[in-house]
Parts: sequence; structure tokens; C-alpha cells
Amino acid sequence: MKFVLKGKSQKGKNRVREFGDTWIVLQESDTVLFSDKKGPWFFVAYERDMFRSQRWIHKTEDIDFEILEVQK
Repeated sequence: MKFVLKGKSQKGKNRVREFGDTWIVLQESDTVLFSDKKGPWFFVAYERDMFRSQRWIHKTEDIDFEILEVQK
């Protein structure tokens, strides 16, 4: 599955500018260790630079990103 992301915060906008807006979902989880928010959480990475771009994003309440589109 792939997401088209839009940056909401300056950090998110920088990541989209640096890596692009289409990210691959590597894993999905209901919980993560660094937050009390219930999921779903998605572990995503930019296709062409999977090691530098990995991060967790929340489906609806992420402070850095908004999910604009889901591609199967």
C-alpha cells in the first residue's frame, strides 16, 4: 500500500520536499512505544531512500503529516 502525504508542520513539509509525497507502508500497528494515542499507526518509508526516510505516522492525528490519498 502507498500513501500520498502532505506536510502539515515545518518538519513534515521538509520531509515531503526532501523525499517526495508518495510513501510505501511497511507495517501497521495499533500501538507504538512513543505515544499513548490509539492507532492505526503506519510505518512508512520513501521508496527510493528507505533507510533514511523511515518514520511512524498516525492515520488521523499525526502532527507532521496528512494522508491525502491511499494507493493499493
